[in-house]
Amino acid sequence: MFSFLKLSSQRERMVSEETRLRQSIKARAVLGDDFFGGWEEQDASLFANYTAQSAPEEGKIIDYFGVRTSAHLHPWASHMSGSVHALPPIPDDQLRAEAIEYFATLDALERAPSNSFTMAEFGASYAPWACFSAVLAKRSARKNISITAVEASKYLFGLIEGHLAENGISGYSANITLINGAVATEKCTLYFPKVASAAENGGRTENGTVAVDYLGRVVEHEEVLGYPVSDLLPEGITDLIHVDIQGMEGAVLSSAIDVLNERVRCIFVGTHSRKIEGELLELFHTNAWTLVRERPTRFNYAQDRKEITGWTTRDGGQYWLNPRIP
Repeated sequence: MFSFLKLSSQRERMVSEETRLRQSIKARAVLGDDFFGGWEEQDASLFANYTAQSAPEEGKIIDYFGVRTSAHLHPWASHMSGSVHALPPIPDDQLRAEAIEYFATLDALERAPSNSFTMAEFGASYAPWACFSAVLAKRSARKNISITAVEASKYLFGLIEGHLAENGISGYSANITLINGAVATEKCTLYFPKVASAAENGGRTENGTVAVDYLGRVVEHEEVLGYPVSDLLPEGITDLIHVDIQGMEGAVLSSAIDVLNERVRCIFVGTHSRKIEGELLELFHTNAWTLVRERPTRFNYAQDRKEITGWTTRDGGQYWLNPRIP
């Protein structure tokens, strides 16, 4: 009897392991680059609370939440022009962002005071997250909305007002601060690769001009002012900071940790290397922040790149809460 039971147990374990293997292979085939997740099943319910019914508009891409984006801002997705996303962005929106970024923004909105929302986007590009935050905060009937968007590229900075306007966000509906500059460890002059179209992403500030950037691209630069985090935040508590600064996040956020501890409720950080992920995990954990969602970077080893940030093929993300600010 013992031998029979033992054999049955082995067979059951083998069947279970084979099933798990098949499920894993299927999941990887379906999810592709999202195999590392960063979202939870219950996030779909949160997203559904903020969905909006929208009619298609020529030249626009309208997301699940009713936010409009001119198709020319995403030249790689021209096939989506005139479309409306009927499904929540899980595992991603198939356009620009993963579920973790949407979750972080909506979760921060729910944690904020019922009549206000203060948000800052560093490395804003055309300010999709500043706009998204303003639209959803306005829709929730908040009266005091403060939005800051900081972008180093002159070209991309010039796209922000148009994106806000097409979503009904103006100085009448929110306190808007737009800064053509870069977030830095201190006030200084930095250099940013020149951008000539919305298709050019991934630029990073440098202390001086370089002929070849961290991605191995030949670049020209334009001067831009760098500002410490403390200079970029409004007075009082900021409910959410969204940071996407292409490899500078470790240095910048560690230099500003005292300000973050005192004045920021939630922070989402786009990460650009495994090294930076570790730095941020240690930084925020040792400062008693709570990690709510995390998604590691994906990378391909490239021996010819001068630094590991250039290996990254898909950004990661970390979403943290500050327990000092209820």
